[in-house]
Amino acid sequence: MSDAASGVRGAEQPFRLGLALSGGGTRAAVFHLGLLLRLAVQDQLESVSAISTVSGGSLVVAAVFGNNGNRWPSSAAFREKVYPTLRKTLIEKDLFSIPALLSPGSLLKHNLRLLNRRAHVLADRLETEWGVTGNLADLPAHPKWWINAASIHSGKNWRFSNGEMGDWKFGRHYSPGVRIAEAAAASAAVPYAIGALRLEIPQGGWYRTDPATKKPQQAIDPGVRFLRIWDGGAYDNLGLEALVKPGQPPTDFDFLICSDASGVLGPPSQGVIANLVKGNLATPRLFDLMGDQVRSLRSRMLMREFDHGPIRGVIVRMGNSIRDIDLRAGVVRSKAEHSAYLSDEMTKAAVSHPTALNRLSPAEFDLIARHGFECSDATLAAHAGTEFDDRSKWPVSS
Repeated sequence: MSDAASGVRGAEQPFRLGLALSGGGTRAAVFHLGLLLRLAVQDQLESVSAISTVSGGSLVVAAVFGNNGNRWPSSAAFREKVYPTLRKTLIEKDLFSIPALLSPGSLLKHNLRLLNRRAHVLADRLETEWGVTGNLADLPAHPKWWINAASIHSGKNWRFSNGEMGDWKFGRHYSPGVRIAEAAAASAAVPYAIGALRLEIPQGGWYRTDPATKKPQQAIDPGVRFLRIWDGGAYDNLGLEALVKPGQPPTDFDFLICSDASGVLGPPSQGVIANLVKGNLATPRLFDLMGDQVRSLRSRMLMREFDHGPIRGVIVRMGNSIRDIDLRAGVVRSKAEHSAYLSDEMTKAAVSHPTALNRLSPAEFDLIARHGFECSDATLAAHAGTEFDDRSKWPVSS
């Protein structure tokens, strides 16, 4: 294994892989499934030691756990069971769309919550439609999974895990009685389109913690009975803060894959309401501009860490075609070799899929998942050293 892949670990220690999975609705969810399938084909899911997710990334990892008994799947289980199950689910079931929400059964069940508690409706539908069940305490300690949201109260990155929730400013609680579906829904609660999740706050067990070590320093009174938590993408759509501290060596992984399936910043949209009617989770234009700039800055920071710092890893960026990746890496392929991959036009079609939570057609799912698989494969083979240099072909029959 090369230094790029091995980082600072000793030769006798197992390889530890970190994953940061971005937001972007079902587009991001399916792109990340393509990445996970690429890792599973090479039997690398067993190496995953730390996961940090936002929005669409949180939804799909919740579904991966939920459809494998709330355990991280082996590579074989993912290939043979989890991936086919989630493909069927995502092409058959709307998670959060106007037709699904206004169906007679949904109106009867959710009633007025559709007006002011839509994030809670999303959590319920994650359980009934995507198989996300159980509480945070039911998750395994390994791999460590951080679900990222944003606290409107403190303005900080609010994180959920199997044994912790909170942020450094508000405080942290070490036995959160929160459903996995609620945490994932909070992470995906796009401002205004879905709106914040109202999180009931336990009145005991809160601690002020050291911002650097996260260790408890002092018991505190939370001072409030509930908080509003919404989309982690409003703070950091790449989910990097839980895993990466600039200039510091990582403690939870040896190699990091940041999967960025964020949407392309296009021309101004028709507005939140008009887009929601069509199933698109659009936010006000100002939010889009700010989010795009924050993502760009965090990407540059991460690339500096890869180039000059103690962190080793890659960014797998949706929208990069095989030709784009090869040009940057100096890889030369024949015309026949390029024809085996998605074309530049098909890659553009995949990344232009709107940020939404409705079901995809089989063709849309397979296009986006294949793009995630091929983009991951080419990026890892070009930049990650011998640990990932066995190129893999898209394993799903057309």
